[in-house]
Amino acid sequence: MNNLFVHLTNYSLNKDSTAFRAPTSVEDDAAHKRTITSVFNTLRAGGHDIEKLWSGIKDIIIKTMLTIQPELSHSYRTCQPAD
Repeated sequence: MNNLFVHLTNYSLNKDSTAFRAPTSVEDDAAHKRTITSVFNTLRAGGHDIEKLWSGIKDIIIKTMLTIQPELSHSYRTCQPAD
């Protein structure tokens, strides 16, 4: 709790560096921030099943949304203007 910057990502810290290199295309593997296309291409080249990975990512998103759905519904109902 004493470190105000503990929550910052490497990107948020490095983007202002003079050595920071932004990607020039979706295929750019040398930039500091890589695109999902670049990451998936690297994984695919390493023999990983990208369709299975993407399916797992979707599954995690769906389960996360289902977990918070009751709270979202409650918040939505309580924020509606009265008729």
